[in-house]
Amino acid sequence: GLIGFNRMEVMKMKIRKSVLLEALKVLGKVVAQTSPVEVVRSVRFVGDDGRLRLIATDGVECVALRVEREVAEAVDFAVEYRALRELIRSTRGGEVEVTGKSLEWPELEVVPEEAVKVELPASFGELLALAAPVADRDGARLILRGVNLSPEGVTATNGKELLHLPCPLAIPEEVTLPFPLALLTAKPAAPGVLYLWSRRNEQLFRIEIGGFLWQGKALSGKFPAWKQVIPSGNALDYSLEFFEPERIIAFLKTVPDHEPFHGIELNVTPRGVTLVPVDTPEMSFETDAEFLGVRPRAVLVLNKYILLRMLQQRYTKFRAHSDGRMPVVAEGGAGCYVAMPIHLSPKSNPQTNQEENKMETNEIKETDSRRESANETLDPMEELNHGIDELRGKLKLLLDETGVLTRKVKEAVLKQKQKERDFILAKRAIERIKMA
Repeated sequence: GLIGFNRMEVMKMKIRKSVLLEALKVLGKVVAQTSPVEVVRSVRFVGDDGRLRLIATDGVECVALRVEREVAEAVDFAVEYRALRELIRSTRGGEVEVTGKSLEWPELEVVPEEAVKVELPASFGELLALAAPVADRDGARLILRGVNLSPEGVTATNGKELLHLPCPLAIPEEVTLPFPLALLTAKPAAPGVLYLWSRRNEQLFRIEIGGFLWQGKALSGKFPAWKQVIPSGNALDYSLEFFEPERIIAFLKTVPDHEPFHGIELNVTPRGVTLVPVDTPEMSFETDAEFLGVRPRAVLVLNKYILLRMLQQRYTKFRAHSDGRMPVVAEGGAGCYVAMPIHLSPKSNPQTNQEENKMETNEIKETDSRRESANETLDPMEELNHGIDELRGKLKLLLDETGVLTRKVKEAVLKQKQKERDFILAKRAIERIKMA
């Protein structure tokens, strides 16, 4: 096990500096350096059976790494993380001598015989790395801070975007892991094992991949019903496929931030798609794209960072609805990427925009509560509020359509100017031919 001998004397050990440094990068994601509790500020060195493992805990999660260092006899001591970092900085040469002492370390719970054992593919760590940027790591809803595992695969959402990565897992029911920061840092790339079991009202897990071990408590609460968020294939009536994702990414990185939406318009043109930042319309970028389906009645607007993540993960085909209100489904990467479009009414005040967009982009987050309340009987006041909301939505749609008409007029003017330029160029060419 992970519990070795508990000697009180000071212990020393030599270890390669590069090996220790790489281990501390991973263990530092768990260590609580400012805690008054010495154990959670420290790294434990446990050597038995000729192998050395380094362990760290924050009191809830525990991470252990097997490192390249043979040990001749059993050792068990701890050193503060900060002291180890300082030792690496101040020591010359390729080796450091670590000096530690024994600590009363919390015993790691043994996996019970009745625990569910799930085989993990070698790509599991990579899938978590793809899903992690979509998790709402600092959000108010605890369940959205983690990554969900279900029999269908790996899923993460922050309420404005959702990423599902197919990966059949033999688990009886879904479980949401806390944000896997240590695992993402370790980057284990080998088949592994997931253990799941219950203790009182808590669900515990352990992941073992090669020499990496991560154990802790699953997040409590119910993960959003992500399957109901993804529109069916016939619900979306047009698609855009991009052929120059690298050039689009380079352009988006030059667009300045503009809170709170970071909106990017995707305007369909006869030549492809023109990307126009909502808050800096003087910037624009034309790119080749294949358009199929119904001509959009409303310009599609996506968050800059969501669009960047989609393209960086090779999602180059976007399916959407022509009214611009349904979730956008991106395909081409390792799974299914869904994002809520941004709705901005032209010439409306920023406060109204913010409230409306907050309501619309939180649609994924509110799916469950809407479904649960759909069968409840509304009282007269609620019916009145519902009617007002519908009227507001219709007015907003009219404003959106007005904005679309305005853009079409601008496009027509631009086309006319282009024709005039083409005519002048042709006339000049004819004149040059005559002169020759």
